Amino acid sequence: MYNGYHFGNLQIYNPWSILGYAASGKLKSYWVNTSSNSMIKQAMKSADEVFNEGYERLVENGELKTQVRMETSFFEANTTASLWGLLINAGYLTIDKTISFDQNKYIIRIPNQEVQKEFQDLTSYYLKVSDTELSDLFDALIDEEQKSFEIRYQKLLMTLPSYHDLKDENSYHVLFLGMCAWLKNDYKIISNREVGKGRCDIVLQSKDENKTSFVFEFKYIRDNETSQERLQTVAKQAVEQIRDRQYDIEIKGKVVYIGLAHHGKDAAIEWQEK
Repeated sequence: MYNGYHFGNLQIYNPWSILGYAASGKLKSYWVNTSSNSMIKQAMKSADEVFNEGYERLVENGELKTQVRMETSFFEANTTASLWGLLINAGYLTIDKTISFDQNKYIIRIPNQEVQKEFQDLTSYYLKVSDTELSDLFDALIDEEQKSFEIRYQKLLMTLPSYHDLKDENSYHVLFLGMCAWLKNDYKIISNREVGKGRCDIVLQSKDENKTSFVFEFKYIRDNETSQERLQTVAKQAVEQIRDRQYDIEIKGKVVYIGLAHHGKDAAIEWQEK
């Protein structure tokens, strides 16, 4: 919950959070409540595509190999390397391994569960959606409330700032992958990886074999106009692809297949149990 920070060869716990836990006896977030993340959010507004791609890999894997500069302020040198340095200096990330000190290359990661919760807030800001909407969406998913999930997913698409950001299948894939930061503690996130007989879009593999895992396949219709009926047909084809290519072959326990077909901000969802 509170450890995972690296200083040289030492791995330490966050002392403020340990004191908070010792005083109250409650396992909850302490450090993230001591300051505002407004400076981090302001810096992320200026982030470029290189940072965005790295952020998505960080969310997926929990770690990232990248260049980091901690000796300069991001607001003095607006670069991806200095933005990663800002996140490290602020305690949101820690250096896990030095690849090349001379070239400022490191493996960085989210240190612990307390900070992972804060990344949920950062990710909702990064995606330009409210944390309440994301929380409600994934509550519906985990509780396997199919209709509620469909309604909340469609509502979330409608609240996105730009129609033009949703230009292809990968747009929705990346959007949903970013959302999955909310589930990092309970699910192994697998994206665009060779599984079964093909490359899956997103698999949320439960770390508890007694709980349900989810396999997602995204589709996009490029026609200028399309019907809800056609969207539903394509969503069903997405589920058939999951079954045929056995994207869930490595998963034990219950699995739900979810096919998502899109046309702009319109979507259809096919939900089937294994």
